[in-house]
Amino acid sequence: MSDDDSIFFNARLMDTAKNNTTYGLQDPCTKEKGSGLKRCRAAQECTDESGAAGVNMDIVVGGANEGSRSARGTQMCVSDAQAAGTNDDGYVPLPVFTLQDFQRLAVAPAENHVQPTPDTLKNMNTNVYAVAQPQSFETALGGYPVSVRAYPVQYTWNYGDGTTLGPTPLTGSPLSEGAWDVPTDTSHVYTATGDYSVSLTTYFFGEYNIAGTGWQPVAGYNQVVSPAVPLSVWRATVHNVADDCRINPSGLGCPGGSR
Repeated sequence: MSDDDSIFFNARLMDTAKNNTTYGLQDPCTKEKGSGLKRCRAAQECTDESGAAGVNMDIVVGGANEGSRSARGTQMCVSDAQAAGTNDDGYVPLPVFTLQDFQRLAVAPAENHVQPTPDTLKNMNTNVYAVAQPQSFETALGGYPVSVRAYPVQYTWNYGDGTTLGPTPLTGSPLSEGAWDVPTDTSHVYTATGDYSVSLTTYFFGEYNIAGTGWQPVAGYNQVVSPAVPLSVWRATVHNVADDCRINPSGLGCPGGSR
């Protein structure tokens, strides 16, 4: 299956996807009768991936209404038990991979970064940013193999002082070496000293491909929480110092003096 059928790397389509495509299986022998039916059945016999006896069925696009279905030109070998689930016209819908199925996968959380950490200063810009990667999974649903892809699309930060940012597509980015108190799209200014916990939630878009039929979007985002980052906010004080530390090593601001 090529990525031509996928909306995985198209942010606009990921946000607006309304996929009404329904994939199913159709018994190609339904309209045969008598000896023709026997020949068709014999021709469609197969062995599924588990080694069990099965039958080839056409992969079709469309719903339960026979007039709205069309064959994709490919077949799937399914077990006799699965084939027995067809309705009167030989059609069986493929299962839908739901948001609950998506949430059961072990989607890795984004990396939650804070600069500086573990300490920062009151009334200064504290930078936060996320690092997340697309992920892929192989699973099964209703006896059918399913490929799943998860892509991080939105982020929400809770700075721990009652303020939040997001959901936003902004990931933020690290500051250059030695930089500090730099305002960024995701930075935050703490107005009170204290100990805080910076948390991050990443919203993953998902799409699935059941038995090679084609990529379809999962209905809803999988919200994955990253480990929180503890942060202490301090205040800075400024003193005018008149002492020469070489003459008075215990003077204010000197290594041996009071602070």
